Amino acid sequence: MLFSVRLVSRQPHDVSPEDWQGVVGEQLRAVKAQHEQGKIRQIYRETGVGVLAIYDVADAREMDQLIAALPMARYFTETTVHPLWDMAPTLQSV
Repeated sequence: MLFSVRLVSRQPHDVSPEDWQGVVGEQLRAVKAQHEQGKIRQIYRETGVGVLAIYDVADAREMDQLIAALPMARYFTETTVHPLWDMAPTLQSV
């Protein structure tokens, strides 16, 4: 099942730049692992905003668990998740 996932985070005022960079590093390693496992098909940085990723997972429960497990999960100010379906086969039949 495919999902479009948009994640926006902000550095809290009470987290030092050094500590924030540590969290960012942990996040990058976690996202890399999800990509290598085939959970993330595509990932894009929205300049100045956040990240947009296309996930390929078994179901909504797995999607929820993957987001919750990310090191930056508690810092997300916006999390938008939408299920997707491939329209290409429909367009080919038109």
